[in-house]
Amino acid sequence: MIRIHLERAFDVGPELLWELVVDPDHYRFWTETFSEGSTFYGEWTKGSAIRFVAEDENGMENGMLSEIVESQWPEFISIKHVGVVMDGADDYDSPLAREWSGAFENYRFIPQADGTCIFEVEQDLPEGQAEEFKENWGKSFDRMATRLETSGDLGKVITLREKSRNRPEIIWEKLVTPEKVMSWNYASDDWHCPNAENTLAFGGEFHYEMSAKDGSESFDFWGTYTEIEPGKKLYFVLGDGRNVRIDIFEKPYGCLIEERFEAEQQNDLHLQRQGWQSILKNLAR
Repeated sequence: MIRIHLERAFDVGPELLWELVVDPDHYRFWTETFSEGSTFYGEWTKGSAIRFVAEDENGMENGMLSEIVESQWPEFISIKHVGVVMDGADDYDSPLAREWSGAFENYRFIPQADGTCIFEVEQDLPEGQAEEFKENWGKSFDRMATRLETSGDLGKVITLREKSRNRPEIIWEKLVTPEKVMSWNYASDDWHCPNAENTLAFGGEFHYEMSAKDGSESFDFWGTYTEIEPGKKLYFVLGDGRNVRIDIFEKPYGCLIEERFEAEQQNDLHLQRQGWQSILKNLAR
């Protein structure tokens, strides 16, 4: 195993560069040089399992099984590879899996005095693959720069995804039935959703009470529906004018839920991503 080191300066601060790396929509763009259709499933939080995979022509996943060893927003991410995915199966024991097991991939986001940021990559690789990966990283850096220049969504729209073993119709019922919404619509165990109302129609409104269990805080999370397709999509505008899109895709394992929402200005992007991801994870269960 050898370690390579690369870096590139980008004309944004570390917060936006972090979003470019961890947001699924942007990640798919800049990792195209490594594997066509490359994506990830999981969270970029310390201790989380994460899968870096691409689907082949038969819909089977291939890629890496990994875990996030460290995640310090917006400064540092350390990934440890623990196995591989071959034809949809998790593999920890084959010669290929053992070759990659224990390899680290580290990202540093180093702010500069002029407001730019250096993205530094350290990666452990099996012998003989250094030059190929250096070339791919160079191309990925170019694609990252292109994304920064052309994307109007970076830092404005946050994308989240969760796999679920439930069928789309089950997720849909949890998503739109007030009694079921109350069972999952909270970001942490010290919050809950004690009341929910829903008029499921174009132009109809939903009102969900989001409340701290100790009674210290409470607010009405509400919006107006703009597009409804049962079992597939639910789009709405929040009371503060921000757009939210929820799409449900049927998969062999159950379904994939994708959620995109416009970020607000009161809290940093990382905190918003964490809170909404926790709620989405509850829905997926």
